[in-house]
Amino acid sequence: MIDVERLLILREVARAGSKAGAARALGLAEPTVAHHLGALERRAGVPLTARHGRVTRLTPAGEALLEHAEAIATSLASAERALQAHADLGTGRLRIASFTSFCAVTLPAPLAQFARRYPGIEAGLVETETDDALALLEAGEVDLVIGFADDVTPPPAHLPIRWLDHDEYLAVLPATHPLARRETVDIAALAEETWISGCQRCRAHLQALAHAGGFEPQIAFQTEDYVTVQRLVAERLGVAILPRMALAASPEVAGIVTVATAPTSFREVFLALPREATPAATAFAELLAPGGTGSVKGR
Repeated sequence: MIDVERLLILREVARAGSKAGAARALGLAEPTVAHHLGALERRAGVPLTARHGRVTRLTPAGEALLEHAEAIATSLASAERALQAHADLGTGRLRIASFTSFCAVTLPAPLAQFARRYPGIEAGLVETETDDALALLEAGEVDLVIGFADDVTPPPAHLPIRWLDHDEYLAVLPATHPLARRETVDIAALAEETWISGCQRCRAHLQALAHAGGFEPQIAFQTEDYVTVQRLVAERLGVAILPRMALAASPEVAGIVTVATAPTSFREVFLALPREATPAATAFAELLAPGGTGSVKGR
């Protein structure tokens, strides 16, 4: 079997153009380089290098072997990075900030998987709205943010983003509402209703949707608790729009129905990392969005 160390020495001779140059680059004595190169040539059974004046060049056989040496060097570098990543994930902490419905519906399973895979990492969670979560990330108080965005409130343009989910908004109506039996409700048909709104981003989305329907929503109640929104609707105090994920995260509330809206509207769930993400944050991001890299501006 060909010695890998000698292959890498051959590669360095080719790059340096001399045994002396290779010796300096590798931190070896020149006789040591010559010894290993000679042993490699004896193993190959053909000359691998030839002198051209003061320059040492590879023979055709040496060039053929060099291709394999380059591939091995690349593979070894990748292996070293993988080992280093695992070493970095032996201890440490991961601080996540995420909004309520994602915490309830999606986050527990990957958190448990991460804990099993990296038991030395101490994971922590802050449940908060997207704008507050991004402020915590900017302040260095969390390592990773899971938030949501739409056309009105886009994700931060200066951070690496990975898209996670496409979450539809539904109209939430009292079960006795005249439009409750329809498959789809035109937002404009709710122009005269009293509205119940959620967080600031949800409120901005509602207002944009209403404006597109030609009216200004009369918002009488604002709460970030999705169950409270539904109970207010059940008591016929108003109507609302809520994302499917938020409805899935809530216990079933009697006296309400959910109906698709026209036009349909969505929020886009994203994961945001700092530019210099910790190994733990990067590993968790790969669990949630495998293969996703870099900043994504749209879907």
